[in-house]
Amino acid sequence: MKVILWKDTKKNIENLMEKAENLFYAVDFPVSEGIEEAYISVDKKKVLYRAKVTEISEYNLPNAKKPAEKGKKKKDTRELMLKKKTGLKTVLHLESLEVLAPSIPSSDFSLGRNKINAVDSYYEATLERIVITQKEKYSSVIEGPVRQLIEKELDKGVVLPLHIAEMLTKIKKEKGQDFFNKILKRVEEDLEERQIDPFEAVGIIAAQSIGEPGTQMTMRTFHYAGVKEVDVTLGLPRLIEIVDARRTPSTPSMDIFLKDEYARDDDAVSRVIKDIENTSVIDVADVITDTDEMMVIIRPKRKLMDRRRIKEQDILDAMGSIKQITIIQKEKGDTSVDYADIEIKAQQESYKRLYQLQEQVKAVNIKGLQGIKRAVAVKERDGTYKLQTQGSNLKQVLEIEEVDAVRTTTNDIVEIANVLGIEAARNAILKESRDTLKEQSLDVDERHLMVVADMMTIEGQVRAVGRQGISGKKSSVLARAAFEITVKHLMRAGIVGETDTLTGVAENIIVGQPITLGTGAVDLVYRGNVPDKGE
Repeated sequence: MKVILWKDTKKNIENLMEKAENLFYAVDFPVSEGIEEAYISVDKKKVLYRAKVTEISEYNLPNAKKPAEKGKKKKDTRELMLKKKTGLKTVLHLESLEVLAPSIPSSDFSLGRNKINAVDSYYEATLERIVITQKEKYSSVIEGPVRQLIEKELDKGVVLPLHIAEMLTKIKKEKGQDFFNKILKRVEEDLEERQIDPFEAVGIIAAQSIGEPGTQMTMRTFHYAGVKEVDVTLGLPRLIEIVDARRTPSTPSMDIFLKDEYARDDDAVSRVIKDIENTSVIDVADVITDTDEMMVIIRPKRKLMDRRRIKEQDILDAMGSIKQITIIQKEKGDTSVDYADIEIKAQQESYKRLYQLQEQVKAVNIKGLQGIKRAVAVKERDGTYKLQTQGSNLKQVLEIEEVDAVRTTTNDIVEIANVLGIEAARNAILKESRDTLKEQSLDVDERHLMVVADMMTIEGQVRAVGRQGISGKKSSVLARAAFEITVKHLMRAGIVGETDTLTGVAENIIVGQPITLGTGAVDLVYRGNVPDKGE
């Protein structure tokens, strides 16, 4: 969606808010026709205000004394608010000026493929909108015979999985009614046999079913052949990362899939790799400290710069992020095969400042996505390419035109929750834990992993299993004390007067009572010999 975006002063915004309806605002930039929304920032990084644009017209000087002659512009008689005193070009008719809560970061706006990192002037930018629609009921897209079979079994109290129903429908069509009835009866018996009994301790069974195979896991790291920079943690350390809900994995990585039209194009794959790899000055140039002249010299290397599609002007533009420096671009000599040197001097000369400047120059980011240090292309069996990265930046990767946003993923579960939501994080926990166990040839039923994923995400955020998450937030005092930091939990419970209803497993074992599971969940009452009313 095409919108206009500009930086304004707090004073102007306060005046605009006082007359928020039917407001004519004269601004110092031209605006194209067809714009319907305006966004305003006051601090460059966050966009705090939005207004609806109902009319765009040219600004005419309001101080014309004589009546307008034929062919000349008439003066503007509308009550205008002025953005500044001079240089005004356009009048915007603004309606419904409102404060955005939460604010929109400037990076959500883009000019072509480039994101707007700071709002320091006027832009006609694109703002991507997420449209939320009601999902159609899944049953409405299931074929008639399959849906009828599922509904018929549901009336019997049997929940038939979709893929089983599809297989049974196919058997009925190919083998006949009698054979179908035999298979259906067998399926019903198997489903009933595999139902969890009432009051079964599914959490304890899941913990045992995952914990016991976990003791057989190796502690190792997978290494991509030929690429020393890209490796992925697997085995027991990875499983611990998942259940601990680590804010950042030890080896964050992404699997980036490209759209069909780019997946087999070598040039497109190479272009995407160069665009996403984070490139600093030290990656493409030598950084030399000249203590005699008190300056830092950047000596670009042509081969490295060409390989990463970087120009000398890109380095000069990147240096703008360092404050209080003077940049001197030397002329290239005839015998030089590389680019000319770039000399940088600090405005306040000292050896300490020179050392700081050297480190700042080395770390300046020239291009690429923050967090992605390395990317390699992996050729699949069908001839398409996918990209493996060291580092992760899911939000910005999904915004790249060539990337297939449906299949692209990361092993950073917390990042998935922040970008795609809690349901996506739940599926990521299930997938990552399942893949980690399968890589070690350990067969664990997925339903145990689903219990863990559900418990970690049931409150709308990713929680660790340990004392900082699920175990530390239990309602039972004794259950928390039995896990870790016993004295602290008991002391706090005594001070605030907490009570324990003894409804869980651990707390009942501690006090020597039957647990409220299985037969322990059933109360038997003996009333004695009660005479009939007729006696």
